[in-house]
Amino acid sequence: MVLSSTGGGNYMQTEKQLRVLNISDYNLIANKDPKGSYDRKTRENLYRIIRFLAEFPQEHGPLETRVFHKFHNAQFTALDKKDKEVRIALARYRLNSGIKRVIKWTATYVSLTLLISVGIYQIILDTKSRQSVDVVLYSGLNRIGLVSADQLVEIRQDLDQTASELKRFQKDNQELSQALDQIALNNRVTENLKYVVRHIYNNPRARYVKFGNETALLFNDREIVRYRSDPNLWYLLGVIDSGVIRVYYNDEEVFEIEAIFGRTGEETPIGEYQIVNKVHKPTWYKKERVNDRVRVRAIPFGDPDHEIGTWWMGLKKLDALKPTSYGLHGVNANKVNEFYKKNFDWRNGSAGCPNIQAWYLEFLARMVPKNTRVTIVQQDKWKKGLAIASASPSSA
Repeated sequence: MVLSSTGGGNYMQTEKQLRVLNISDYNLIANKDPKGSYDRKTRENLYRIIRFLAEFPQEHGPLETRVFHKFHNAQFTALDKKDKEVRIALARYRLNSGIKRVIKWTATYVSLTLLISVGIYQIILDTKSRQSVDVVLYSGLNRIGLVSADQLVEIRQDLDQTASELKRFQKDNQELSQALDQIALNNRVTENLKYVVRHIYNNPRARYVKFGNETALLFNDREIVRYRSDPNLWYLLGVIDSGVIRVYYNDEEVFEIEAIFGRTGEETPIGEYQIVNKVHKPTWYKKERVNDRVRVRAIPFGDPDHEIGTWWMGLKKLDALKPTSYGLHGVNANKVNEFYKKNFDWRNGSAGCPNIQAWYLEFLARMVPKNTRVTIVQQDKWKKGLAIASASPSSA
């Protein structure tokens, strides 16, 4: 049994069956192949989980017993060989494609030139003119042994033009090629997808397109990744002490992203949430103290004082007695270093809402559906083999 975000019942049922592992570690290893090929970071994490299970054999729950039996003799392999094969295949494909295109264009040009020349020679020119052309042609062939100098210049010009067009085409698609190459070289797309999302963010050639109950990320009309818009398949885990949000889809980690949580005095409440709405270019309702009275000022998107980014993903705290006003959002887009200033100085953290960078926020807002479960914890459940007690939920 693997943890799913289908609802609170399954979530709690799975958690009760885990006596040694935390849910994140169990999700990471549960569907892996004991003889599979993985990147270095993934292999290290998998071996760490196996060693940890070996330290507490008497405390295993049913799920952990099954996992340990499957992986206690696991021999994971590196991706070096696979990387090399894919690189060679990609290089061969590009070389063949380029050569075929040059040959095709050159053959087309030569064929058209011959057809036009024959047409002019046979239809337009009179007998005297044809004789003059014959003299020039044979004279040239006699001088260089193959073709005339003028024809050689024309061929070179055509080849130069073809090469220039190839360079322009390659330049236009360079970003996509790099991104897809990175994905092709790794059977786990976590870091690669982060790279893609970040580098094509706000590029007019990048689009999020809905296909029925699915959403796809496209670049230059080529599909990079596609996910179903099913809240039961998605799950977000925020870890305050680590400053990260982990994004899961179908029990696999999509990626881990940096996040800012509440500063001292305005801590982000830990607990279970649900995404209840998504607003593009939201109005920010900022609390301010004026003349010893607290007022709420509505700041529209685009205002220099607007500080929550291009998306608001509203969160409902499931155990709250009254509505809360927390949500996932960005930071002031006009302040380039705002995210890092807050992230590395906790005194300048958020007012309680989790903040993430614009490119990840765009991805989550487009891909993650409403009603998706979001869990906020203070720290990871397990660290260095010792259980860490979860902190009590803070008041909203």
